[in-house]
Amino acid sequence: MTTYEKIGLDYILNNLNTVTLLGKKKIKNLKFLTDSNSIENEYYFMEEVNKFITENKDLDRDIKRKLLNIKDITNTIDRLAEGYILDDIELFEIKIFAMSSQELYKIIGNDLPFISPKNLEKVVEILDPEKTGIASFHIYSSYSPELYSIREEIKREKDNESLYEREMIIEDRIRKELSKKLRIYKEAILASLEKVGHLDLILAKLKQNQELELKKPIIGLETKYKEVFNPKVLKTLENSSRSYQKIDLEIGDSVTVITGANMSGKTLSLKTLALCQYMCQLGFFIPATSSEIKLVDEIYLTVGDFQSLESGLSSYAAEMLELNRIILFVRRGVKPLILIDELARTTNPQEGRAIVQSVIQILKEYNARAIITTHYDKIGKDIKRLRVKGLKHSEIPENISEKNIENYIDYSLIEDNLDKVPEEALSIAKLLNIDEEIIKRAYGYLKGGNTDV
Repeated sequence: MTTYEKIGLDYILNNLNTVTLLGKKKIKNLKFLTDSNSIENEYYFMEEVNKFITENKDLDRDIKRKLLNIKDITNTIDRLAEGYILDDIELFEIKIFAMSSQELYKIIGNDLPFISPKNLEKVVEILDPEKTGIASFHIYSSYSPELYSIREEIKREKDNESLYEREMIIEDRIRKELSKKLRIYKEAILASLEKVGHLDLILAKLKQNQELELKKPIIGLETKYKEVFNPKVLKTLENSSRSYQKIDLEIGDSVTVITGANMSGKTLSLKTLALCQYMCQLGFFIPATSSEIKLVDEIYLTVGDFQSLESGLSSYAAEMLELNRIILFVRRGVKPLILIDELARTTNPQEGRAIVQSVIQILKEYNARAIITTHYDKIGKDIKRLRVKGLKHSEIPENISEKNIENYIDYSLIEDNLDKVPEEALSIAKLLNIDEEIIKRAYGYLKGGNTDV
């Protein structure tokens, strides 16, 4: 499973309703932006396009219809740039693109110049010399008086093969001339292809903003979210008629530790943090009522089973190698967002706790922004601690089961200054009707080895 799939970013990207291959190509080639100006520019483009289509709803529909006619002719323009003589099909492709692109230019060229195709009027004139405006192409007689004359002769002498040969020679010469003329506009055409793809992507983003209730974040010096959620998980729960609790979340400038019982949403919180950071730095709005996000150089997320069957590594060995890679990057000056789920959980508790303490201190020394979930207590001082509120004991009914227990867990994160982890594992096991003897003996061991409680 890829990182995008783990955090739900695949859901965001796969549900962007672009209508052109150019738009789909933009999605595929999205760049992780690390400078605020680039992100703010993208947000500005989105807001301006949204304002335009809101004020011009008829034009919005017209733009989308125009986009449906546009094909990706990048390969054809690359051949043109390399000096090839284009054939009739390739010339037809350029004509159709130029005509559709020009129609878009007339609609948005003045109001949205930053996202508008270039003015390709000259390209249209080259490929539509008779100004028919028809979506077809052939070597028109009007390109050459000599060609016109020969075609007139062919009408009178249809069996004269030499006339056909002369016609083909002239047509080839015209194709060469047309390719030479069009080559002057190759940069304008390529720029227009890029703009059309960007426009298509922005329109898809705006539609998604409405459907998923995404909001523009503030690019700032800290990271905090109000009512943040994971759209992929939300949709999954809605499909099974289950509820989703949005949470508030604020992380510090250094290490933040999140504790809580199993089933309390710690892992989902890490995935959602990664999702929001990626979405922001890929130029998307965020699934939160409001948010402020501090930019990072990279995102390191470690969740799930690290076991590698291909390399023969155990979960612990694979996790330690990944951790080592992260520390090396931090020491080289990379400023990442580090998200680690239950660090060193696959080894014995005593050494696991020591590893967590060691990693926290190293990350603190380098002022690395990290969020680590753990079940270990006594892992260090002077770190930001958050705890999942956990079970709503006063609301739990008698008929609780694995099917509805999540309705009685409060997934909110609260600050907790105690260097101690919640002890709700046995409470949850008991509510799930796990074998009474297991629960009884476990409580006994907790109280000092007495299993006869």
